[in-house]
Amino acid sequence: MGNRSHRTKAKHLDRFMAWLISAGGVLIIAAVLGILLFITVEALPLFRSAKTQELSPSMIPACDVVFLDESGKYAAAFDRIEGFKRCSLEQHDVIISDSKAQPPLPWRSVFSTNAKGHIVVQASDSRVYAAELQWNKHDQGMDAYLEWTGPFHTSASDNLIAARLIKGSGLGNRRFMKIAVLDAGSIRIGSAAIQDAIKWSEWPLPQNVTPLTAEWSENGSILFVGTREGELIAYEPNSELLRSDFGESVTALGFALGHNSLLVGGVSGKLAAYQVLRRENKVELQRFHNFASIDSSVNGFMESLRDKRFLVWSDSGLAIYHLTSEKQLTRMSVEIQGTAALSPRGDNVLATSSSSAKRWHVQAFHPEVTWSLFWNKIHYEGYVNPEYVWQSSGASDDIEPKLSLIPLLFGTLKGTFYAMLFALPIAILAALYTSQFASPKFRETIKPTVEIMAALPSVVLGFIAGLVLAPLLEQWMIALLAIIPITITFLILLMFAWSKIPKPFRDKFGSGKEALWLVPVLFTAVLVSIWTAPWIEKVFFGGDYRNWLYQTHNIVYDQRNSIVVGFAMGFAVIPIIFSISEDAFTAVPKSLASASLACGASQWQTAWRVILPTASPGVFSAVMVGLGRAIGETMIVLMATGNTPLMDWGPFNGMRTLSANIAVEIPEAPHQGTLYRVLFFTALLLFALTFILNTAAELIRQSLRKRYESM
Repeated sequence: MGNRSHRTKAKHLDRFMAWLISAGGVLIIAAVLGILLFITVEALPLFRSAKTQELSPSMIPACDVVFLDESGKYAAAFDRIEGFKRCSLEQHDVIISDSKAQPPLPWRSVFSTNAKGHIVVQASDSRVYAAELQWNKHDQGMDAYLEWTGPFHTSASDNLIAARLIKGSGLGNRRFMKIAVLDAGSIRIGSAAIQDAIKWSEWPLPQNVTPLTAEWSENGSILFVGTREGELIAYEPNSELLRSDFGESVTALGFALGHNSLLVGGVSGKLAAYQVLRRENKVELQRFHNFASIDSSVNGFMESLRDKRFLVWSDSGLAIYHLTSEKQLTRMSVEIQGTAALSPRGDNVLATSSSSAKRWHVQAFHPEVTWSLFWNKIHYEGYVNPEYVWQSSGASDDIEPKLSLIPLLFGTLKGTFYAMLFALPIAILAALYTSQFASPKFRETIKPTVEIMAALPSVVLGFIAGLVLAPLLEQWMIALLAIIPITITFLILLMFAWSKIPKPFRDKFGSGKEALWLVPVLFTAVLVSIWTAPWIEKVFFGGDYRNWLYQTHNIVYDQRNSIVVGFAMGFAVIPIIFSISEDAFTAVPKSLASASLACGASQWQTAWRVILPTASPGVFSAVMVGLGRAIGETMIVLMATGNTPLMDWGPFNGMRTLSANIAVEIPEAPHQGTLYRVLFFTALLLFALTFILNTAAELIRQSLRKRYESM
């Protein structure tokens, strides 16, 4: 009776434990899938398309220039007949400004110079004025007023094609007006401070060139001219004339945020971006972006003040593009009579017609991101050619975020390569020696000692590598390189000397304890390497190997480099590979080794030809586990390398890995911003990479197991 009760309790306990273990396994799988789902949900909005919502129209008649405030609810319109008007787009109020506070009407011409609300007016008496729009918030909404600068005197025959008010820290409180006036066969350039007479200089136009539009650079140093013949010309005083073939008549010029990229529009809707490159005493007008056509003559541009998106409009429609990604975010077909405007945030659009204005709200979630942006070379501002670059932030908002994942993926593979290059031979050969050659007592000492290494926190290894190992390696790099040939030489000499020692001595003090004899050899090799390093550096490297690397191979030695990472991360990977490999070697049936030895094979031949192939599935699993550990390592790479996203396999510079990049960037990533979601996408990529590697490893392991299971 007691035995039956005991068996019943045992069965219940077995069922309970089986259920508990199964539940634990299911919960672990659910947790992993939950993490994967969360990462995916956070990353997917990167690729959402822009949403466009048409708002109620507003009673704003056609005008020459219009600006929106940040909310998109108020507008400042400029018309050659009626002058400056303040408008509430939702309440349909239009207030015409006091004519005494602005240049005399009607105006001959009016045009904007940037999206901040800077305009230039040529009055009916030919005098030129500049104005800066200011928005003030009050209880009833937003109010707009103008700060006028001028006048600057021109003659009645001057046809003004471009002007800009220049001010900046280098000019103190002074302001200068840069003016371009079109004459027959030439362009006259005028420059004047307030109340000063304009100083004119003449720029002869190339033959058979008819200017259609012009634009000054932000600092007034370059005048860009678009011609009817489809040519873009850049004139810089005292410099060579820059010319580029656009391909069709240039009808509009503008700038993206930062005014480093010139936007060019043509008569058939062709769009491109140009930049002035200065390199090796050469100046070049380079086309570096092309955009989808708007299909009709381009009338104007307006940039966003938040990022690199910009508005383009024609008589039959308008569209919003992003400079870096070259993506067309949205497009609206509408008849435009007059002009259009983009709010400073880039999320509200207004287009005027003969009697009213149409409005849209555009929600572009992450306009700078496309799938190709992560994997293709991108031509950034200031770069000569398209490149893979990671630079998530800059000194100002004008800087393009550069979010290529190729340098990070490259850095991950590079760090893993150097770590495995150091760890694999040491770990596998050490495991083979411990399991097949070491005496049982010696094995019981070696294995726990190596496995204790796995308990060292990676942050401690990274700390030691960055602050201790890196300076030591920089000082003794030549000695480190000399250790390898010196050690091999000493080992050959030791083998020769060992063969001359009487066999009884070898059997008593050598069998199973060979590794102990290597300690003095390695110690001696280290001493000899340190002693000969100064002589080697002087003879072969001119006394300074770092200077020799730079002068001879143009390689800059970085103290925290790939060699340091390889040592530190290899130290973390060795215990894992060693432990699993040693278990795999030990699990090989003793009968196989005995049969090999009985057939006349040596102990080394048996280990290499029999034990290693039979245990290869387990060894391969050990390698893949170590590889996964190296790929996902964060703290060692973070602290032991410079975290510079370089694409260079050289051992003397660092890298930035996917995991380290997440750790570096996440404190600075705004919640749900582009960088925030890109980091989640990086985590998803890292997750997928390790999953693919582990799956492939398991398939190969099963194949090897089937191959050798008959043994």
